[in-house]
Amino acid sequence: MPRNTFSRFTGLFLAAVVVLSCNKPDTVELPNEGTVYMPQAVGNKAKIDLQLSTKPQEVVFGAAYGGLHFAKQENNVSFKIDADLITSYNAANGTSYTLLPASAYTISGLNSVIPVGSTNSVPLSFQISTSTLPFGVRYMLPITLVSANGKVDPLLQTSYFRFDTITRKSVDITDLGTLTVSNEYPDGPDAGEGSLKLVDGEINTKYLYFGFNPDGWFQLQFPTPQTVGAYTFTSGDDAPGRDPKTWTLDGSNDGVNWTTVDTRTDELFSGRKQTVRYEVPGVPQAFSYYRVKLTANNGDGLFQMAEWRLIRYE
Repeated sequence: MPRNTFSRFTGLFLAAVVVLSCNKPDTVELPNEGTVYMPQAVGNKAKIDLQLSTKPQEVVFGAAYGGLHFAKQENNVSFKIDADLITSYNAANGTSYTLLPASAYTISGLNSVIPVGSTNSVPLSFQISTSTLPFGVRYMLPITLVSANGKVDPLLQTSYFRFDTITRKSVDITDLGTLTVSNEYPDGPDAGEGSLKLVDGEINTKYLYFGFNPDGWFQLQFPTPQTVGAYTFTSGDDAPGRDPKTWTLDGSNDGVNWTTVDTRTDELFSGRKQTVRYEVPGVPQAFSYYRVKLTANNGDGLFQMAEWRLIRYE
């Protein structure tokens, strides 16, 4: 290679090295790089629906690094249950949460570690026994990240675990039974407003009879004993005076001897074709017959109702 050609090649190579060195990308970092926070404090991750069950429901929590990098050394993190925060949370948000009772949960621990090469701590958890919790109460369990090897993000330091509802796995068992009534529509059970309309699964139809009977009843007989945890009534399409007002739900295994399962007095529907759910108190017993015994309606000489359904909880 001629000397001047070699010199030109060497110069170009060195220039390229200089250019590449000058264009080396900067290290990319995010604003929260290296801060420690609770992932469950982000958005609505801490809002959880509970399901009624004999088995505990697990809720997981922990800590994590913000940004793009992994832990270069073990990072010990610790938490605490911060019950004092509930009052200020309710005041700020117009809510009415109650502390989740200590008797309703067990917690795996309040200390963990973010291992080397990881961005998340070894998970912690608490197990909630939903069978001990009454319905209609909104519970909260605030858990705060109190210490870590590094800066803790104050905006994501507390997870307000909120439990607004307790749901139950339920099965509508109405169609398993055979309906009989004390008072029938004049044209029979299959007629336009006959008794079979009471359990046809359609709120736009109704069961009606003339001459309200304060000892009237309607019942379902099942091939095998069933437990009932709730039932629903749906009001008819007109004439609120015909609605049921006072009644008992009774159970029997022979159709002769009856046990009162639920009692309702002076109930009112706020609208037409309105479905109201009634929870059966206590531990359900299994019966082959379920009977609604009517004591009073809303004052009309007729009785009507669009739908009656029986619900079993599992």
